[in-house]
Amino acid sequence: MNRFDRLFWSRLWRLAKPYWVSDQKFVAYGLLALTILLSGSIKAGNVVFSYVNRDLMTALAERNAPVFSHKILLVIIYNVVAAPIVALDAYVAARLMINWRQWLTEQFLGKSFHDRAFYRISSDPSIDNPDQRVSEDLLTFANFTVGFVMQVLQGLVTAASFLVVLWLISPMLVGVLAVCVGGGSILTIVIGRPLIGINFAQRRREADFRYALVGLRDNAEAIALYGGERREQGELLGRLHAAIRNFNLLISWQRNLAFFTYAYDFLLPLLPYFILAPSFFAGKIEFGKITQASGAFITLRTSLSIIIDQFNSLSNFAAVVRRLGGYLEVAEKGQLAHATAEIISAKAIHPDIETQIETVEAPRLAVERLTLKTPDNRKTLARAMSFEVAAGEGLLIVGESGVGKTSMLRAVAGLWRSGSGRIIRPPRSAMIFLPQRPYMILGSLRDQLCYPHAGQVTDDELLAILKMVNLKDLPERLGGFDAEVKWDDLLSLGEQQQIAFARLLFNHPEYAFLDEATSALDAGNEEFLYDCLASAKINVVSVGDRRRLSRYHHKVLELLGDGDWRISSR
Repeated sequence: MNRFDRLFWSRLWRLAKPYWVSDQKFVAYGLLALTILLSGSIKAGNVVFSYVNRDLMTALAERNAPVFSHKILLVIIYNVVAAPIVALDAYVAARLMINWRQWLTEQFLGKSFHDRAFYRISSDPSIDNPDQRVSEDLLTFANFTVGFVMQVLQGLVTAASFLVVLWLISPMLVGVLAVCVGGGSILTIVIGRPLIGINFAQRRREADFRYALVGLRDNAEAIALYGGERREQGELLGRLHAAIRNFNLLISWQRNLAFFTYAYDFLLPLLPYFILAPSFFAGKIEFGKITQASGAFITLRTSLSIIIDQFNSLSNFAAVVRRLGGYLEVAEKGQLAHATAEIISAKAIHPDIETQIETVEAPRLAVERLTLKTPDNRKTLARAMSFEVAAGEGLLIVGESGVGKTSMLRAVAGLWRSGSGRIIRPPRSAMIFLPQRPYMILGSLRDQLCYPHAGQVTDDELLAILKMVNLKDLPERLGGFDAEVKWDDLLSLGEQQQIAFARLLFNHPEYAFLDEATSALDAGNEEFLYDCLASAKINVVSVGDRRRLSRYHHKVLELLGDGDWRISSR
């Protein structure tokens, strides 16, 4: 077994096991038992029906009208009884799949948001299109796993039933079937194995194309203003052509596999006739037994040849397991639950080991001997940095583009941990970070202002906050606090920054970290907003231009490049 096989089974086990030992296990096992019971009753009925069909064919060959009429009546009764059982079986299996998909999605989302793993996932180049993995791949995983397991279980029940029937007619047919199914499965795996990697690539190519289309929709105005239609069209066509090229490769290998599977499907059902025909012509068996043997042979072939019949789907499923397993591994990588203690103890034993920045919660902001590196450890942004921002003081971080100003805020937030030293900061709930381009959530104006922590408030309280940031007419323009609009399209960047400050004032954290959060505002509005923060006694750390912002801060941290820095008082 090669490394890919071991990794596949390991990932499959990690994905499949948790649901069946969770608090939902009793419902899951109940639905599974019910669908097995329903499927088993259908298969048992098929065994009985094979004898009815045998007698029906014999009566037809012997022109025995009374027996034929009796058997036809039994056929009708059987199908009337079987129809609701078949429908209920499909419904129960679908309920099991839906429940599992919901549970899996909730677990993946929980892992994604724990310790802000979604940030690591979005910045990891090995995890393309994480949205597709949570929305589509989890659905495919639950759907295929339930369907495949039920096919296997049904196949075992069918095999146990019809092998007896086939053995009683001709033991030779049982041996021939075993050889054909075993050899066919091995050949299918050998011929179709490349489909696994091709299916993985296809899902990525299709997701890349869809992602570019979403980008076109979300940035339509900017593209139009730039006149970038030709470039965007070229990018979209490039991604489309990549998907088409891979799809052509996919259907070529599917064609190669179909050459074998078609011949297999065509020739195998003929074997019972070749083997039993001499006995029939010699008068040793009746015609009905040939049709019964043929039916049993075909049923067993279908039940036991699941790898042959489902290999295209299995190869796609293997790609899904690979994508979901990779997502889960990145989500769980570097969790805070065990990071700090293990790193410190490991450093004591191996001084050259690569460490992470230690974060300590306290009612103040300081860094001690901080060396900050990029996540790939290729560039040092700050070396042996130490400073403290006392309560009531403001810190301005300045420097040329690319020296790591925003990265300092990422380190304080705990998003970047590569390096060494210690960051002492308030609890995460006591801090709010405002990026240059505000995050406008999906929801109403009320939701925008209360995000992320504030609870339910009155309209008067919301209006008072909007007056503080010079947006008092916004509810009237939008149709009230509960109106939901496309915020990025309706509001200018400056108004979005004012909304972000309103959100900041409303949540009233101890510390506010502003990453050029007033860059789209005029000097008057900028001064007004910083005065609001001072009046609210919110400690401020800003990234921005020294000339514009130094008067609102007590200290200036200048990043000089190559890890050098200096700090001064205004």
